[in-house]
Amino acid sequence: MDDMTIIIISYKPVFIFAKGETQRNSQAFATYQEAWDSAEARFQRWSMPTGYYVEESTDPVNFQYKDGVDKIL
Repeated sequence: MDDMTIIIISYKPVFIFAKGETQRNSQAFATYQEAWDSAEARFQRWSMPTGYYVEESTDPVNFQYKDGVDKIL
């Protein structure tokens, strides 16, 4: 096995649906807290997800959560 280092550069919201299915979108935030706050705000508006969490990602940051709004960078 190769000894590869994975560099985390962003955090992505993940939504949990019926039967444990998870779904992501293209949003990638610079901090865990931004991703969490974005997921929490969206979860409160949606009726289908049963939960949410944040996962680390190697995707480049492309969103910011500021003043209660997701902003594309």
